[in-house]
Amino acid sequence: MLFILVAVLIPFAAAAGPVNVTSGEYPPYTGEDLPHGGFVNHVVTEAFNAMGYEVKVRYYPWARAFAFARDGTADAVSYVYMTERRGQQYWFGDPVTHERLVVFAKKETTIPDWESFSDFKGLRIGATRDFSYTDEFWQLAETGVLTLDIANNDTSNFAKLIEKRIDVFFADELVGFTILREQFAPAIGDVIKSSDRAIAEHTGSLGFTKANRRGLKFRDIFNLGLKSLKDSGKFQDMYGDLLEGKYNR
Repeated sequence: MLFILVAVLIPFAAAAGPVNVTSGEYPPYTGEDLPHGGFVNHVVTEAFNAMGYEVKVRYYPWARAFAFARDGTADAVSYVYMTERRGQQYWFGDPVTHERLVVFAKKETTIPDWESFSDFKGLRIGATRDFSYTDEFWQLAETGVLTLDIANNDTSNFAKLIEKRIDVFFADELVGFTILREQFAPAIGDVIKSSDRAIAEHTGSLGFTKANRRGLKFRDIFNLGLKSLKDSGKFQDMYGDLLEGKYNR
């Protein structure tokens, strides 16, 4: 069945033009100077290529990357966490990542034995602008339960953490350690700790525009291409490369 669908769709690929995808910097998942543009953008490109489509990925600050996909200037943004809020703005492709959001803090800081985000009330929490976190996280912030200090990127939040301008910072485990390794001195590992358990887990994928019909069409094509990568074992090989650091700078 997949073979038949591919055979039907490929003749229309050239007429549809390239799939225009926006992205931002989130190593090792996405990044303009990463190998293949990072793990996620490599998967995106290979999935569409398997269906006969060319992909053009353009990199912007995340706020613009999201906005271009929302208003239909781009076909999709790579990538978004699959939350209820984001689901109101984009069509989700099938999951590409499964990520653990953990707590980073200075080693002398006591991390609460939490049950939910509300247990961090009273602490200065670093947050990254336009990052999804969870719906609960943003609701607690909007109602004043949580005290946030917003930065434009994760690197700035780690700098604030080191300088004791914030108490804790929630970040993807793999991304957090990549930033600490690449952006800070090696000895920083003696200063920063992370929680063993995750405070939230996310799945991430492309967010396709709801502003025009191309979004829904390309979502379905992407899902077929992603399935073909998984069926062939290529996706699993790429994920192994991610864990081995082959998408790092």
